[in-house]
Formats: sequence, structure tokens, C-alpha cells
Amino acid sequence: MILLQPVGTVDRGLIKTLEQGIASIFGAAEVGPATRVPASAYVRERDQFDGEKILYDLSLEGEVTLGITEVDIFVKGLNFVFGLADDRRALISLRRLRQEFYELQEDGPLLELRALKEVVHELGHVFGLAHCPERRCVMYFSNSILDTDFKDWRYCRGCAEILRRSGLMVRL
Repeated sequence: MILLQPVGTVDRGLIKTLEQGIASIFGAAEVGPATRVPASAYVRERDQFDGEKILYDLSLEGEVTLGITEVDIFVKGLNFVFGLADDRRALISLRRLRQEFYELQEDGPLLELRALKEVVHELGHVFGLAHCPERRCVMYFSNSILDTDFKDWRYCRGCAEILRRSGLMVRL
């Protein structure tokens, strides 16, 4: 079971959409209670939040916990990340997935698709996948929103086969 955990204020409609998407791909998903963004994660010099501090603050109540936040996150060595993951936890930020971040008009369906891609990507890491060299594969590293928009929301055949061999049944 994958537990979705809003971190801070996150649109409930989008959370519900992601819950349905995750359930259709990976099986069981459930939305847990929202938590606060840890104040210690904020880095004033960058005006961003340390993604690892938020990630390691997530609940471990489910088999896997997926945090979803609106704050802009980074990890050491990178200017920003759309998400990150470890063995049982993953985190995505919606901030740079929104058209408004790029001073463009809001686009709800595009945000939903981008968020689903990032969710599937980060859960892929939780389930043992590395970045994929195939540009259309959801596991391709997104260096920009253009990379995210170009890639599919599904795993390529190679990545899907790795997941199947590990015993994870993914419905695509």
C-alpha cells in the first residue's frame, strides 16, 4: 500500500487524482493526514526547502510513503528537484510543475499529468529503478520541465521488465 501524505497545504482534488492514478498503476493507495512542512527545512539563502529534510520527516506508516508538497525543493548539488526518493519514501514538489511558475497561464490537466509523471518516476526509484537513458521513459532524469513534458508517464519496456522481475506487478 502506498500512503500519500500532503506536506503543507496541497489541493485535495489533485491529491485525489494522484491517488486514483497510483492505485490504477501500483494497486492500493490511500491518502493520509496532512503534515506541516518542517520549519528546519527552509534555507533562507536559497529561498527554498531542503528536500531531504522533508523526505526524512515523512511518515513510515505505509509500505511506501509519498509526500506531496507545494514548496520549492532542492538537494545538495542541484539548483532544484521535482522530487526525490529513498528506500520507502518519496517526495514530489508541485511548485515547478505548475505553469504559473514559468509565468504562464494555469493549466490543471497539464499539472495533473506532470505530477503523475513525477510520482511514477519517484516510486520507480523506491522500487529499485535507476535513471533510464531512454528519453521517453518516465525514469529519464528531468533536468528541466521540457524533459518532463517530453517523456511519457509510463516505464519503457526495460524498466517495466526490471520491476516485473523484482515481483512488482505494474499495470500500464
